[in-house]
Amino acid sequence: MTKYFTVDLFMIASPYLKKQKKNYSAVKDQQLTIAAKANIFICLIFCLLWTIYFAIAQMWLIVSMDIFFTLISLFSLFLLYIRQISAGILLSQVVLLVFPVVFCLFFDVASIDYPRVAHLFLPAGAILGYLNYRREPSFLQFILIVLSITCFIFFSGSSFNISGAIPLPENIRHHGGWIVTCVATLMICISIYTMQLEMQIENKLVQDLRLALTKKQFELFYQPQIDSSETLIGAEALLRWHHPVLGYVPTKDFIPVAEVHELMPKIGEWVLAQACCVLNQWSKKEQTKNLTLSINISADHFMQPHFEQTVIGMVQKHGINPALLILEITENIALNNCASMIEKMHFLSKHGIQLSLDDFGTGYSSLSYLQKMPISQIKIDRSFVEAALDDKRSNKLVTGIIKIGLDLNLRVLVEGIETAEQFYAFKNNACTEFQGYLWGCPMSFNDFIEQVPHFKK
Repeated sequence: MTKYFTVDLFMIASPYLKKQKKNYSAVKDQQLTIAAKANIFICLIFCLLWTIYFAIAQMWLIVSMDIFFTLISLFSLFLLYIRQISAGILLSQVVLLVFPVVFCLFFDVASIDYPRVAHLFLPAGAILGYLNYRREPSFLQFILIVLSITCFIFFSGSSFNISGAIPLPENIRHHGGWIVTCVATLMICISIYTMQLEMQIENKLVQDLRLALTKKQFELFYQPQIDSSETLIGAEALLRWHHPVLGYVPTKDFIPVAEVHELMPKIGEWVLAQACCVLNQWSKKEQTKNLTLSINISADHFMQPHFEQTVIGMVQKHGINPALLILEITENIALNNCASMIEKMHFLSKHGIQLSLDDFGTGYSSLSYLQKMPISQIKIDRSFVEAALDDKRSNKLVTGIIKIGLDLNLRVLVEGIETAEQFYAFKNNACTEFQGYLWGCPMSFNDFIEQVPHFKK
């Protein structure tokens, strides 16, 4: 079975490694799903065989427990088959935590001749949980990982058991101990192999990211921004990676990897240079000469030495109006709230560069940002859009944010507008600028230029 499982996993991972056209996230999800299914399948076979054995031995308490956990494992397998990956892995991890712990406390009592072995299943669940946590972080997943590791350490280093424990007969422990050890080791190997494949795929992605800059695979897409009269006032430039084999790689796949491997400053510098080139082109045409262009600045890029001088130098090199360039910063930058950060911002502001606070209200927003930093615009995150229409408290919160922004002479832009109802709701709340699919999705440079004449003058 190990042989066939290894072949299946390699076939799942190989589309990226062999440069076949396949989505990076889909590859990772598939290999994780295969590993989880394999571990659950092993548990099912293991439980079924032991259920039969204990039924013959008339040990009905263990039989009932095996049946209970078998049913839960079947349900977790069902969740994986309907693509509820996180839920399926979480449930299987609960089984791989609770079953060994209960068995160690009640039945697998260590003796002089035979050590406890049921706890050997715990590392397999912890590793699968870690892989799932990397894919979709959650507090519950983190707690399960910590509990699995803690219980493994506890049962490995002690012979603790409860007073009402029912130790297994020595003849069962003699053969069963070796079986449990082999099965648990197989599951651990499966989980480790899955982790190794994921690292291999990520390393390949990092190599491709490094080549993307030199081979000009990055592109900027542009999403229109309009004012309350639906007049085009600018656009937000959004990064896209057009891989020669994979096609357009979703930003959620490569941005986190680029941040971890400290590639964002180089990518950000390319975005900045490209944005200045675009503003230079726009300045030569009547229809686009007054349009602003917003670009996202990562925390790593902003914190680079002489970042502000680089920006001003780029603006001067391309001969553009600095007021038309908007740098969108996140709360990761604002949270630093240190003198050097604020000094950088004031330097940029004095030279005419506009600063926008992106996704305002989603994290640890503080009015001190607006008080100390020369922000000219705040962007209300799309998560508020639906909530503001459906929930009175959310509506009041958004109204308060807009009022604070306007009272401080800030421009307030709401993103994620998809319907006319949403547009008029925020417009009636005095919001001044808007962005969303209602006026266009992110589009290539040529497509954006073609759309410009269709907006109001």
